[in-house]
Amino acid sequence: MIYYRETIETVLSHLKVTRHGLDEKEVEARREQHGLNQLEVDTSINPLLVFIDQFKNFIIYILLFAVVFSLLIGEYVDSIIILIILLTNAFIGFFQELSAHKSLESLKKMTTIQTTVIRDGVRKMIDAKYLVPGDIFYLEAGDKVPADGRIINAVRLKIEESVLTGESVPVEKTDAPINADVQMGSQTNMLFASTAVVTGNTLAVAISTGMQTQIGRITSLIKEAKEEMTPLQRRLDVFGRKLGYAILFICFVVFLAYFTKEFMGHGTISGHTFIAFAFIAISLAVAAVPTALPAVVTIALSVGVKRLLRKKALVRKLSSVETLGSCDIICTDKTGTLTENQMTVRHAWTFDSEASLTGAGYNPQGELSQSLNPLLFHIGFVCNNATLNQKEGTWMVTGDPTEAALIVSAIKSGYEGLDQFIRKDELPFDSGRKLMSVLTERNEKKMVLTKGAPDQILKRCQYVLIDGKPERIDERMRAQVIEQNDIYASRALRVLAFAYKEVRSEKEFNEDDLVFVGLQAMIDPPRPDVIEAIKKTQGAGIRTIMITGDYKETAKAIGREIGIVGKVLTGDDIETMTDKDLEGVLKDETNIFARVMPEHKQRIVSSLQQLGHMVAMTGDGVNDAPALKKANIGIAVGSGTDVAKDASDFVLLDDSFTHIVNAIEEGRGIYDNIQKSIMLLLSGNVGEVLIIFLAAVFGLNLPLTAILLLWINMVTDGAPALAYSVDPYGHNIMHRKPKPLNEGILPVQHLTLICVLGVIGTVIALFLFERFGGNSSVEEELRLAQTMVFNFVVLYETILVFIIRKSYKVPLFSNGWVWASVALSLGLQALLMYTPLYDLFKIVPLGMSEIGWQALGGVAFYAMFLIYHYVSSAFLFKKSEF
Repeated sequence: MIYYRETIETVLSHLKVTRHGLDEKEVEARREQHGLNQLEVDTSINPLLVFIDQFKNFIIYILLFAVVFSLLIGEYVDSIIILIILLTNAFIGFFQELSAHKSLESLKKMTTIQTTVIRDGVRKMIDAKYLVPGDIFYLEAGDKVPADGRIINAVRLKIEESVLTGESVPVEKTDAPINADVQMGSQTNMLFASTAVVTGNTLAVAISTGMQTQIGRITSLIKEAKEEMTPLQRRLDVFGRKLGYAILFICFVVFLAYFTKEFMGHGTISGHTFIAFAFIAISLAVAAVPTALPAVVTIALSVGVKRLLRKKALVRKLSSVETLGSCDIICTDKTGTLTENQMTVRHAWTFDSEASLTGAGYNPQGELSQSLNPLLFHIGFVCNNATLNQKEGTWMVTGDPTEAALIVSAIKSGYEGLDQFIRKDELPFDSGRKLMSVLTERNEKKMVLTKGAPDQILKRCQYVLIDGKPERIDERMRAQVIEQNDIYASRALRVLAFAYKEVRSEKEFNEDDLVFVGLQAMIDPPRPDVIEAIKKTQGAGIRTIMITGDYKETAKAIGREIGIVGKVLTGDDIETMTDKDLEGVLKDETNIFARVMPEHKQRIVSSLQQLGHMVAMTGDGVNDAPALKKANIGIAVGSGTDVAKDASDFVLLDDSFTHIVNAIEEGRGIYDNIQKSIMLLLSGNVGEVLIIFLAAVFGLNLPLTAILLLWINMVTDGAPALAYSVDPYGHNIMHRKPKPLNEGILPVQHLTLICVLGVIGTVIALFLFERFGGNSSVEEELRLAQTMVFNFVVLYETILVFIIRKSYKVPLFSNGWVWASVALSLGLQALLMYTPLYDLFKIVPLGMSEIGWQALGGVAFYAMFLIYHYVSSAFLFKKSEF
């Protein structure tokens, strides 16, 4: 049955219930059939699975293999070091995600809804979860709607439905059947679970409970949405696989080269020699794999989480932090995200003049651009049932938001209510008259004050107020009011008209022969910082799309004001489109979607993803939740519903769109820092691998032993790479386009720089190796040559720390941790060189002459980089950052 099209008697008959309600026996039978009136939402997490997820990475698989192999050949110290790094990384990620889940739970308001029902003709209060289809329930202002229902009768009833429809203005409800097919937002005789009563009261019959309600249907859509890998996860996985194959090939070649050289020299290979060569190969693998990378990524993300928390964003999943920095489209809800979700009078008009009002929302700070007849605002203040209160610095409203906006405009005009219009009687607003009037008394004068729809007010006016005096109204004046109303309506402003008359007694309390005073025009205004935030996203190459349940003209007006331009489509338009058609209009810069349903939001997000976009979706309502789950990154606002928060990756602790932009900037910065760390680790590792690989290919002695490789990886690479995690971001971070989805973890210019630096370092290292007796069969000479290579690798990787930061335009002295990490690495290197430890590592202390050669090698390395930097900037990568 289509309940909104039927009379209430037909609905009650279909549900087999009378106006006296169900009896308890029937209630139990229906509860057995339909279950409890609650949603099937599982927000729990399995700590064990969260911990295991931290190891799902190809690079980590390689390192785990290195641990096992090291144990098999008896190198317990190396395996323990690698294992400690991996476990530390896993625990950081595990506790971060667990903490985020607990923080989210603490944000939720775990309240139980109580509902008044009629059973066996008796009213009683029950827990809403025990409600069944066919139950008659009663609601009044402030109550939450416990189930989907058909209205039996309604008294001045207005329902706040923004959590489901996105419409910012409360919907007036009636009990009359609707003789047409309409969407949920236009079903004025229906109630929907999770919405709230703003004014009036109602008696209704429950037609759906639990998962059969509209909110339940949306919950099912959330379950169906699949989460995608983040760009960082995908890129690291691809990077890890390619790196793994390259490492296996190089290790095999090095093992085969030294094995063949030994065999050709002696004709036989002992078991000990075979294991020694195997250990060289596995040590090279450990050197080639950026061992510190998992920890670097995790710590960089964790640092970003803390920074985001300071910027009012709670991160639910660690790996989602970087995704924000990769998104190129933000699909945002309008109400409460781009706008204040607080009706605000923008303009006031009388026959004498017109004024604009400053300020936004329910904060009464603001003023008129010029004075108007104060009676216009007095009527709005007195003919009103809303209240405005300040609580802990926040202005709170009880009642209709439209009436609250009139209180605020009156206060801005200077009216404080001190002269006390005493209300004697009231004619409440109803949908037929579209008027509200109050009978008041002030200074022994009785007055009727009326507000309502301009066309209805005009019908009842015989006079207009000009220069403080009533004058007989004529057709020209009526046309002037209609024209001004049309001007405001074209800007998507909601317009109310105000009138009055003086009476001698209460018997004359009616709405005839009124004096027209003027108009007030209001809208849910954009947040003050949104316009600048939209400009910032445009400068960063990010497209913003508004998706709202509100009316087309309202959405278009807000979009025009904040800078979202383009074509406008409605939910009805989407219904007639195939997926290909929808993709086509999204290509054509359709940037505003109005009167959309939850399924439409999912389709929009899916179509954008099919077009190759990385989509961030923001929202607060239940209707946003499926799209939040489907999007690459879902962002729920703090005042939103628990359902939206559960479906999201981020929760904004307030509702400002600006914090979303700040979070995107943070995501880009985090990605940059991870890239810097990867570049540092790979640049050093490429040099180490090339040194050993080329030495093996050309039949040279081994320039670096296994223990020296592990020392370099642990001491020289790790600390500076970790220090990059807290590096500040480059000044141009929001002046560049998002990274393409098909781009690897490092773009071509970064990879080229790594290879060039690795080759330069390798050439200089092998030159020093040859210069200081690398081909000698004398052990002392070979040790000196290996020591020279060992120290030069440490030196050139130290220089790399600053070269890479320079390429990202990070100020030299902006991060003390980087300098501390470099000092630590050099200090540990000096400790190793000039204490008895050097003998354990089979190296020799260097004298002043050798140190001079090291310095010369460092200068040559940096000079070659500067030459490459000039050539690449001028000819190879003119648009790159290098």
